Amino acid sequence: MKFGVYCLHEPLDESELASIEDTYGTAIDIVSVFRAWDRCSIEDDIPWLDRLKTSARDVLLTWEPWRLPEGAERPYDQPDFALKNIIAGRYDDYIQSFAGELSSFPRTVFLRVMHEMNGNWYPWCGTVNGNSPGDFLAAWVHIRNLVNSEATSSIQWVWSPYAHSYPPAHDNRIEAYFPGDGLIDWAAIDGYNWGCEREWSKWGSFEEIFSDAYNSVTALSRCPIMIGETACAEKGGSKALWIKEALQVIDTKFPRIEAVIWFDVNKECDWRIASSLKSLEAFRSGVKLFKRQA
Repeated sequence: MKFGVYCLHEPLDESELASIEDTYGTAIDIVSVFRAWDRCSIEDDIPWLDRLKTSARDVLLTWEPWRLPEGAERPYDQPDFALKNIIAGRYDDYIQSFAGELSSFPRTVFLRVMHEMNGNWYPWCGTVNGNSPGDFLAAWVHIRNLVNSEATSSIQWVWSPYAHSYPPAHDNRIEAYFPGDGLIDWAAIDGYNWGCEREWSKWGSFEEIFSDAYNSVTALSRCPIMIGETACAEKGGSKALWIKEALQVIDTKFPRIEAVIWFDVNKECDWRIASSLKSLEAFRSGVKLFKRQA
């Protein structure tokens, strides 16, 4: 079982990673990073890609076709990044240039493109910005073909829906976005316990959050599964108990999961494993069993 973290910035310095490992009591197998296309200029990417190549860990690279929004209002409303424009080739030069840089990676790159497509918060989601699930599938094939024309050996393709579709309509179900096992290497699921941090949220166990999506994904695909993003808020219940139970239930009820990536930042909520001493102690204790799992 592999464990990874996202820490808001790229923790590429080995001493920093070693410090995190010492604090959390486990090896970090995968470093998670996010990259928005923004200006779609490869010159913006080369410096951080070069730094990333020096890391001794595998990389989960979430590749986001959008411009990072300045505010939270309507972040999905970016018509330049509508899926039809990706399919039509507007960003082909950038995609191929980026793929050329990926071709020289010395370790595995888990390439997670257009994640959480069954939500309604990104410009590539299937129900916003003039998109449809069919457009997502066509854009996936288009991007995959371009990347694979430049880099294949180190790339593992990660298809990554959110645990719950928003809006919860039949046309927006996870199944509508599945490109087929021939076009992916991993399936990932994202999901969070928001606790009572928002007026619309409630406390939910790992099992409650992920079971339905896990059942859908395992029925669709034979590929290995990872949890691409997860974390737990502090308000609404015991975060320490949530962590303990999550690490246990993965072994007993989610046998196809082979990697878990923790969203280890203080952002919308304090998602960090070490948001409290009790949470940290629960993780340090539970991760020993988690890492022993085959």
